[in-house]
Amino acid sequence: MDRRTNRENRKRSSNTQNNNHNSQSRVQRNMERSTAPNSRSARGSMRRQNTPFYQKNSFIISMIIAAIVIIVAGLIIWRVNASKDTAPKSNNIEKVQSSKKSTPKKKVKAKKPTKQAAQKATDETKDKQADKKNDSKENSVNNAGTYNKLSYDTDWFTFKISNDVKLVKDANGEAALLVKYNYTNKTQTAQIPQQVQANSIILKQDDKQLDPTGATGDYAGLVNASNTQQVQPGKSFDGALLVKVNNTDSDVNMYFRNIKTNDLMDTMQPFKLK
Repeated sequence: MDRRTNRENRKRSSNTQNNNHNSQSRVQRNMERSTAPNSRSARGSMRRQNTPFYQKNSFIISMIIAAIVIIVAGLIIWRVNASKDTAPKSNNIEKVQSSKKSTPKKKVKAKKPTKQAAQKATDETKDKQADKKNDSKENSVNNAGTYNKLSYDTDWFTFKISNDVKLVKDANGEAALLVKYNYTNKTQTAQIPQQVQANSIILKQDDKQLDPTGATGDYAGLVNASNTQQVQPGKSFDGALLVKVNNTDSDVNMYFRNIKTNDLMDTMQPFKLK
C-alpha cells in the first residue's frame, strides 16, 4: 500500500511540474507576442524620425496646398487687372485753379497801316498785242517758198546758196559735203541759221537723207558759228552746212520745204561730186 501511494504521489508531482513548465512556456510565448508589435512600432517611429523633411507626407501636402493657393491668387489678380484695362476710363478731370491772379488785358489800339508811295505797273499788253499782230502776219503767209537760181526765198527767210560747194573730210576723217550760204532773217525775232536750215532744207543721196556731221580744220569755225550764232531780225549771215555722204560718186540733191504746208517743193538743187 505504501508503495502504491508513493508511486501515485510521484506521478502527481511530475504532473504538477509538467503543468508548471507548460504554464511558464505559455506565459513566455504570450509575453513575446505582446512585445513584438511594440518593437515594430518603435522601429517605424525611428524610421519616420530619421527621414528628411522634404520626403515627409506633411511637407509634400503643405507644398501642394501652397502651390494651389498661389495659382488661384494669380488667376484672381490677372482677372482683376484685365477687367480694369477693359473698363472705360472716366473722363473725370479736376479743374486746377491757378495761383496767379488774372490781370485784365489792356486793349491794344490797332495801328493804321502807313501808306507807301504807289508803284506804277508797267503795261506789257501793248507788246503782247504787237506780238499777236506779228503772229497773225506770219500766219498769213504770202510767199510759202520759191527757189530760183540758187535762191530759196520765203516770207520768213532767204537762203542764197553759194557756188562754193566742196567735198571735205569731217571731224571723223570721213567724206562730207560742205555747202556755203547766205542767210537773211525776215522774222521779228532772232534766229539760229542751222535750226532754220534743218527745218526747211534737206539733202539726199540715193534717196537717203544725209545727216549733219562735225567740222574740222579751216571750216570748223564757219560751221560752228552757223550752229550757235543768232541772227537778229532783218540781218544777214554767211554760214555753211556740212553733211556726211554715203559715197563720193552719187549726186547729192537739195530739197526745199513749203513753210505753210511743210511739204517738199517740186524744185530741187543737185550737186555733182565727180
